[in-house]
Amino acid sequence: MITQQPTQPQSSQSLPKNDKSYIDEYQPPKTLIAPAPTATLSPPASVTPPVSSASVAAPVVPPVASKPEESKKAESLQDQNIFFLLGVEDGDDDEKEAFLDELQQVIWEDFIETDTKMLISANEMTQLRQIMAKGDGQDIQEEMVVYLEKLIPDLEEIMLEKALELKEDMVWERISGMREYYAGRPESLAKIDEAEQLAKKDQWHQAAEVLNAISK
Repeated sequence: MITQQPTQPQSSQSLPKNDKSYIDEYQPPKTLIAPAPTATLSPPASVTPPVSSASVAAPVVPPVASKPEESKKAESLQDQNIFFLLGVEDGDDDEKEAFLDELQQVIWEDFIETDTKMLISANEMTQLRQIMAKGDGQDIQEEMVVYLEKLIPDLEEIMLEKALELKEDMVWERISGMREYYAGRPESLAKIDEAEQLAKKDQWHQAAEVLNAISK
């Protein structure tokens, strides 16, 4: 589980190939999630992961019978928009982009500091650090990615998995924060319990709908 917090970033690195699409496929940091019903998206300090401007609205399921596989896919965590999951869809595009950038940086730095030690040899790590010592520009990042892709064939899959993990952690943080905020309000707490059970069943879209309804 990723525990690194997206506070003040130490570099301007971005995730592999600066492609932000996988964050939204997978998707944002605790410090940006407000438990209050009027939660807004505050612009992060400045970090960076992979996801383009997220499509804010989740796909609408037409009122026709769907195949079980399609319904299950629509509920999967990977298919949910991060801003919808966190109930902060009202932020402007710049705030959202900055938020996604911060997530990317959190994942990338955690990968470099934690995962690489288990995936490459000591000699390979030494060479990686020699590349890192050249600076923190985009060209250096790309050089790091090219180097790591030669050593870790499934690098993209690993990054996606880490993104999904962070995305899930943020949803649980939201649930925990809302439970504390609505303490003493039985009806709201009952809805939060309902959302929690839906999330445990991997029904992420429904869980977010329940939480978002409470915050309105």
